[in-house]
Amino acid sequence: MKENLIVLSLITLGLVTGTVSANPITSDLPSSTYVVKDNLAWTWASPVNVQHWISNELFAPSFHSGWRYATQAEMLNMPTLEEFGFGAINSAAYWNSAYTHVDASDFEKGHVSSRWGHDVWDTFYVSSIPEPKTYAMLLVGMGLLYLLARRRAERML
Repeated sequence: MKENLIVLSLITLGLVTGTVSANPITSDLPSSTYVVKDNLAWTWASPVNVQHWISNELFAPSFHSGWRYATQAEMLNMPTLEEFGFGAINSAAYWNSAYTHVDASDFEKGHVSSRWGHDVWDTFYVSSIPEPKTYAMLLVGMGLLYLLARRRAERML
């Protein structure tokens, strides 16, 4: 009995220590961790919606460049559970110190938010995706700069 208690204590200590020392992934999010809908990238960031929950720390969306809280209007048009692959598409490991997955049952119950404050709700962040027009304007502008530089170089010869 005493040996079982010691083993259980060591396992518990290992789990607690491992959870406390875990860190979120700091690299940019790969496209496999978010869903694009209406020129917004949506990421399922956490299975909780408070900054500190037990041993987990949930970081603000700004922890990764370009991400922010979704507005209430945007939340009305967020991707569906199916679009998130029933939770398979998520980035919990990029914003949480302990959690690496999300809970699809919270989504089904409507317990989703884009602001901290509901401990058992799931958190979603968004990032703006440039429209194709933006890229076209950038390419036209770079083309014009190239032509001007080329013209200037020809005059100097």
